[in-house]
Amino acid sequence: MNTTDHIRSFLQPAGKTVISFVEDDIAFLKSHIRSDESVESATTGSKKLTTFLYLLTSERLLTLDKFKNDMTLVSYDLEDITNLIINRKLLSVEINFVYLKSEVKIKLNNDNATKHFADELEDLFGIPEKGTPQNKEKGPKPIKTYIDILNGKDQLKDKGSLYKLLQTKNGEVEITVDYHNTPEVFKLIKWERVENIQKSAFDIAGWSLIGSTFGNAGAIAGAMGANVGKDKSVATLYLKRLNGEKVALVIKCDKKVLEKLSMLIVAEEEESNSQSGAPVQLSTADEIIKFKQLLDEGILTQDEFDAKKKQLLGI
Repeated sequence: MNTTDHIRSFLQPAGKTVISFVEDDIAFLKSHIRSDESVESATTGSKKLTTFLYLLTSERLLTLDKFKNDMTLVSYDLEDITNLIINRKLLSVEINFVYLKSEVKIKLNNDNATKHFADELEDLFGIPEKGTPQNKEKGPKPIKTYIDILNGKDQLKDKGSLYKLLQTKNGEVEITVDYHNTPEVFKLIKWERVENIQKSAFDIAGWSLIGSTFGNAGAIAGAMGANVGKDKSVATLYLKRLNGEKVALVIKCDKKVLEKLSMLIVAEEEESNSQSGAPVQLSTADEIIKFKQLLDEGILTQDEFDAKKKQLLGI
């Protein structure tokens, strides 16, 4: 899904008419999204009979000023936002915060797109609606990414087209489909990035799936090959429900998704691949070597590598 369609998917609950009002906004803000950030939510607000687009990315809150035919970017770095509160009213949703010592007030349309947008902000800042203003607490940052599932989506309890993967607790991941309020929770046994589709298919076929619809390795490879596109790199998430049922999801794995996956912490339990019999859980040294390789490839920054190394060593 390209960025434009991704933004439109967040706006769908607001209706086609609202989307038509901000087509120019979408094109403008899309051009200002950096390569190192992803769109997490989108909604609209109105000022003086004019509709404005608001984007929440992994790094910033974006909107724009409009005067006649001129557009100017308005950007707020999330790490510099403090004292954020959300006030949900009958006809609007107000977002109030302090940015670099200046007070900011944003008024959004009260629709389902804004509900998702406000929920994402609350999750990010850990601030309840109508709460007392408070400084954003520095703590472990949730790992979140949107995934494009090539195979295995039929095993999820909810059906849809937009899949969000979130990790807030080591060893577990939550998968939310579209705008369903309740995510499905899994243990993350392991994940593997494989550029050889046929090999990945055989690995999945060897995974003891209970009630799965994957079929044999040939069928899996055929389905994956038809959908993977130009980037032949895919990743497989090996998950386990709390009742022990195993689930495997095959997803597209570009550089952005790989960066997010590399930060995930797998469950602390012994699992073996039914084909190879090799233990899944890596030693601390192996984990550090894995992250060093990602650093050398330019996928992780030095600061990110150092943080992961300290976490693994318990420093």
